[in-house]
Order: sequence, then structure tokens, then C-alpha cells
Amino acid sequence: MQSQSAKDYLRKWNLEPSCQLKSFRFDKPFSPDAVNEFLLDFFNSSAVQEMAPVCVGSNQWSTLGTVKPGAVKHTRIPTTVLRLDFFDRFRDAGIIRGDGGDVAKCLDEQVGEILVSDKLRKMFLDESSEEWELFDELERSELIFRIMKAFAVGGGMNQYEDQIEPYLNLTKALYKDLVSVHKTAAGTLQIGSLTFEISAVAGSSASLFPRPSTNNFCYVTVDPAARHAKIFYGAFLPMM
Repeated sequence: MQSQSAKDYLRKWNLEPSCQLKSFRFDKPFSPDAVNEFLLDFFNSSAVQEMAPVCVGSNQWSTLGTVKPGAVKHTRIPTTVLRLDFFDRFRDAGIIRGDGGDVAKCLDEQVGEILVSDKLRKMFLDESSEEWELFDELERSELIFRIMKAFAVGGGMNQYEDQIEPYLNLTKALYKDLVSVHKTAAGTLQIGSLTFEISAVAGSSASLFPRPSTNNFCYVTVDPAARHAKIFYGAFLPMM
């Protein structure tokens, strides 16, 4: 995600002013039973606060300050998808058309904070649409689905894509960065990372997000074997 191409897309999609993508090492064994303590230590870490501050406005950042026990709200989310063909149904449903992977347009419709003008974002955002039914609730909770949604929705001044390829390419790249994959004794691939959606962190100096929005996101992945913790964070700031 440090490539010039990736940076250009994050800027085009208006994610750069309020997004963080950082990787950290930790030096003690990780236990899933102690995830509350781990995430509390993670967000209290001076290294994390310095290198991954939280957004308090467009291109404005702050450290969280002291985070007290119970102030980190999190949910474990699945990472079972191993192939990008998870999204092949886009074409089957007419969301993607033609050899060039064109994103099908639709009549403009305001869905929450987003003016939706294509069927891809309609599928991600509009619960009343036919496209919404394309993925069930469990599939929508998958990290790879959430990454694609973050890119497609973008920020308040998103210059969205007319073709699906940039979204697919960056989703694949970031997913590979965030999760670790290894072979089991039987020779099958398995994801070894644990992923947590962080919905809130209350610090003494700032909160996780500058304002409530269903389009805010924060995901922390933990690789117990390599002792890596990675964060993908974005605060949604509407167009002024």
C-alpha cells in the first residue's frame, strides 16, 4: 500500500486525509482469551499513538491520550475468504458489465450521507435495494468485504471509479497485507490472523472518530505467530 499507485487511489477516493494503515510488532505472547487487555495495551501504546493518531478533522490528527479499561469496544470478525472470486457475483448480478468491468450506473439516490449513483455502492449501502441481497449477513461481516466497501464508499469527496479493477486490485493488496496465510498439515491454506472491528475508543484527549458515522471504520488484525498487529482506520468526513 506504499506504492505510488495505491497512494494516488487513496487520494482520489478522498481516504488519505482521514485514513491510517500501520503495522506494529509486539513482544509478548498473544492469547485470544486476553484480547481485551491486548487491545487496551495496543491503543495505550506510545508507539501506536505516535504513528497511528486518530482523526479529529480533515488532515487533523490527535493522540488518544490515556485509555482506561473498558473504553475499547470491539467485535471479532471473520477472515475466511481466500480468493478474490468471492466478488465474481458482481457480474452475475449485473453490477459489473462488459469486458472492461464497467460499474453499472443507477439513478442518483441519497443513502445516509452518500449520494449513490452506481449499483456497486448501492449494494454496499442501501439495505432496501435488490443488490443488498447479493451477500448475506455473515459474508458482509468478512474483512475482505469491508475493505472493498471502504474503498468503494471512500470519503466525502470521493472521485469514484467507473471500472471495478482498481477496487479489486487494492482490496487484494491490502487484504494480503493485513492477514497472514499458512498451510495446514493437510496442505490446505488457512488464515492465521485474528481480526477485530473497533467501534469505539474513548481516550483522555480524543475519541476514535471525530463524529458518528456508519461509514467510519477501524480494523485491527493480530498475527500471534509473527507478533504483528496491523491497523486499517478511516474516519468519514462529509463534503462540506
